[in-house]
Amino acid sequence: MSDKPPLSLCKAERISSRKVLEELFSGRHRSLSSYPLRAIYMPRPDKGVSILVSVSKRHFKRAVQRNRIKRQLREAYRLNKDILADLDKGLCIAFLWRESSIMPSALVSDKVRSLLHRIHEAEQNVESNL
Repeated sequence: MSDKPPLSLCKAERISSRKVLEELFSGRHRSLSSYPLRAIYMPRPDKGVSILVSVSKRHFKRAVQRNRIKRQLREAYRLNKDILADLDKGLCIAFLWRESSIMPSALVSDKVRSLLHRIHEAEQNVESNL
């Protein structure tokens, strides 16, 4: 067997706690952008990574379009989450969609991969400075 994490996105990997959400968006976070995405993240005490996916209702009035983008983002994260597997601490990450049009899945996957690599590098730099 390989040491890769399973390619699933279970309930434990999703942010659902109001307390965690408020803490994430209150100012104790760091953020990175890779157009059309913005990732807001913060470290958490336990191991593992939790995510949140958000698409603005202002740009997409129809739920079908919002759901498609959210599905693309979750799939891109699910396939690339092994990038963050070797971190020694946990993270909460919110992916926010900032564009008013739907993008191809390959582009979305590239942008998510880019953000995950940048988050990994930033967190490794923080760990090495401690």
